[in-house]
Formats: sequence, C-alpha cells, structure tokens
Amino acid sequence: MRGHSFNRRLILSKSTRITDGAGGFVREWREQGAFWANVTMRSGDLKHTEFGRTPRLRVRIITHAIPDGHAMRPTTGDRLIDGGRTYEVQAVHDDESHLLSILASEVPPGEPV
Repeated sequence: MRGHSFNRRLILSKSTRITDGAGGFVREWREQGAFWANVTMRSGDLKHTEFGRTPRLRVRIITHAIPDGHAMRPTTGDRLIDGGRTYEVQAVHDDESHLLSILASEVPPGEPV
C-alpha cells in the first residue's frame, strides 16, 4: 500500500434529478455510503468571482480499488463529504497497485448545488 493510511471516512453522494412539481427538475444529493481513504492537498488558490475572491482547495484521495460499475465507485461530478468539507470529484483513476486515485476540488460553503 506504499505507506497510505486510510484515516479519513468519506461519504459518497450522488446527484439525482427529481421533479419540482412545476414541470421542471431539481438536483438532490443522496448518500450512497462511506469508505476510508487518505486525503492529501494538491494545490490551493483564490478563485476570482463577481463577489470577490473565494479560496479553492484541490485534493488527491487514495482508497482501495472499487470495480467499475459498483455503486460505491465515485464518478466525475459526484461529491465526497469529509467532516465539514465537501469535494467534487474531477477524475478517477485505477493504478497498478490496486488503489483508486481520485482528484477532487473543494466545493465552497454556500455554493448552490
């Protein structure tokens, strides 16, 4: 395992569309379950918006390999909740040592879903 300690419990949330009762749809996040992982920072910067600057944190998440198609395998656009932080999955990659590498960015508090 190359020294990875899976010391963070992450909750996987997947987006679903539900009707809003007025002919449209709203996005709702539903928890799929949890898994243990190692979370390390890749980079951080300030994103410029019309309301000022917002901090943006990018992380690399390492966990045990999860087969393609499994309900607990994160995909691009899914969210991972780590305590008070929420990360949006940007990329998922299996490596040769039976680990799953996930690249994600923190979702700023108060950002619309």
